[in-house]
Amino acid sequence: MKLTAQNSLQFTLTKRLTIIVVLFWIIGAIFAAYTARHEMEEGADTALIETSHRTATLVLDYLITHQVAGEILVMPEPAFEIVFGVDGDDDGDDDVDDDDFMQYQLRNRAGDVLLRSQNAPDTPFDAPLAAGFANSDNLRVYTSVTTDGALFMQVAEPTEHRTEAIIETVVSQFTPLIFLVPITILAIVYGISRGLAPVRQVLDEIEARGEGNLSPIVQDDPIEEIHTIVAAVNRLMGKLEAALSAERSFTANSAHELRTPIAVALAQTQRLVLELPQDHPVQKRALQTEAALKRLSRLSEKLLQLARAEAGVGTSPTGENQKLGATLALVIEDIKRAGADGGVIDFDPATADMLEANIDQDAFAICMRNLIENALKHGGDEEPVKITIRGSDTICVSNGGAPVSAKDLSDLKARFKRSNSKADGSGLGLAIVETIVRNTNGTLTLYSPRPDKADGFEAELRLHQS
Repeated sequence: MKLTAQNSLQFTLTKRLTIIVVLFWIIGAIFAAYTARHEMEEGADTALIETSHRTATLVLDYLITHQVAGEILVMPEPAFEIVFGVDGDDDGDDDVDDDDFMQYQLRNRAGDVLLRSQNAPDTPFDAPLAAGFANSDNLRVYTSVTTDGALFMQVAEPTEHRTEAIIETVVSQFTPLIFLVPITILAIVYGISRGLAPVRQVLDEIEARGEGNLSPIVQDDPIEEIHTIVAAVNRLMGKLEAALSAERSFTANSAHELRTPIAVALAQTQRLVLELPQDHPVQKRALQTEAALKRLSRLSEKLLQLARAEAGVGTSPTGENQKLGATLALVIEDIKRAGADGGVIDFDPATADMLEANIDQDAFAICMRNLIENALKHGGDEEPVKITIRGSDTICVSNGGAPVSAKDLSDLKARFKRSNSKADGSGLGLAIVETIVRNTNGTLTLYSPRPDKADGFEAELRLHQS
């Protein structure tokens, strides 16, 4: 089963790490914004206190020298510009803060305003005449009292100014995240990709192996987890190889050991059939025994072929393409000479010269014998078995007869699986061909009915070329 990107370990780790990093960044930014807000509030309150204390003496002196009964004095501004910063332009001009947000009033015990700054209102601040801080709807006010308790100096700052400064600070905390998150994702992807390289190497080692290749994976990676996984997989493959070897050995030895006694029993039975009179009552039973022994002989032969296929027989020993035309012609001639199932084979030997592939000659002969015998057994008597070569790597064996159902067709490559036809067979022929084809990286495709026909069966063998 092929995994999608969403199911990959790299995607999962990237997603989780990104969420964790971004979440902690947001929490950190929130905490930093909260801390900055607290510090700014504290600094602004300190500024109010400093302004109150530093300007009180000047305000009192100005009140004494300029006081007029019944009038509110307005403290004049300094006659020079106050520069708060230098701009980044090349014109040499400095930025001047024209936003004079600090206000103050001097009030008496009755609450009347005696003196104010130019940007302060004539009406008293909405704050009690008591030392300390107070908040109105839009002002933060600090009140200091003279030693005799007769005058109250109130310095105010608009809360809007503080809110604006806090918002700018919070924005400055979160703005870098817009640029840092994509960069972080790329860095996480790169780091995880490099970190998972040993895992991909192990995966490639496993995928590069054929079905019958259970040799240990060579992996010298020092990472403990990877080394542990490879060691566990190697142990598992060793146990599986031992189990499969025991199974193949038992199958091959059993089939091989049975060949001689079966052949002896068959020969004795055939001799008995010849020696019995034509109408002897035992003759029918002897013929049935002969047929059963022939089936058992064919089954033992198929088991030997299956054992060889599962042992890994397949590709050419030289690793190069082999000319297969002569082998195919020899297999067909041998089947015709044996008169297998009395069928007729339609084959043009002139087309065999172009056939070549990276497959062992013996393995190819086993495949073709099974495909042709399967077609002869299950095909209709009214049509011959047709062998067609397409290109240099594809052979098609087709026969007539009733089509196989789609459900049965998908199971025919399994061991001991037979179609619904009444023809005698072991159910191993297509399983043997499929195993050899897998060993050689080829493909076996079954069609029923035949392409462009309403009936019959076709096996298409596409061989691998080096």
